[in-house]
Amino acid sequence: MSEILDKRQLLIKLYEVHDTLTREWKIACKKYCSECCTDHICMTGLEGRLILEYLRIKKLQDFLNQAIRPDKRYHPKTTINQEAWLALHDKPIPEPEETPLNRCIFLTSDQCSIYPVRPMSCRTMVSTLSCHNAGHATMTTFQMSAATLFYQFIEMLDLGGYYGNYLNILEMLTTPPETQSIQLVMTKTPLLRNNRIHHVMIPPEHREELIPVMNEIQNVLHTGK
Repeated sequence: MSEILDKRQLLIKLYEVHDTLTREWKIACKKYCSECCTDHICMTGLEGRLILEYLRIKKLQDFLNQAIRPDKRYHPKTTINQEAWLALHDKPIPEPEETPLNRCIFLTSDQCSIYPVRPMSCRTMVSTLSCHNAGHATMTTFQMSAATLFYQFIEMLDLGGYYGNYLNILEMLTTPPETQSIQLVMTKTPLLRNNRIHHVMIPPEHREELIPVMNEIQNVLHTGK
């Protein structure tokens, strides 16, 4: 239990590093923007545990009981670190099956009810133009590289845990521990095992800016500060 708690604290610190990095970015995102808040969100089990703890403290568990959960969900075919390994070895990266977009279960009046502990995939979903006007998020290549960097280290932080659609992660974590493995087999829940970093995906043109960020991430993971 203490190891999980320690990892949660490290995860929060990584969120803080990311928030500091992005504070000065010029983005169109603002309060009540929710165009990108869909069920196509993926996260690690560690991020899921942080969300569940927040729901317990804020007495928001009803979100999990009352939310409408679509049967057909978006499921990644690879974790981020698996994708990095495939890219390094020039192997094809499998594409997820296309699924309808549904609103995130944590939206209330176009606001995120778990905003302080939203997963990294939500934090990195920014846009330089209004999604409402453009019809989609518009991200710079640097923003995408920065997002991938954080994804890779958060996955490694939860090594041995699972990665997948946020709904599946939450369902797994709210299943009694003694029946979790049985549930995964019986329901064929498409969760993926987290992997180590074999290759950090920082393009040459972004190394000067992102290597110091990577060093800060590594320092947090090694020292907890």
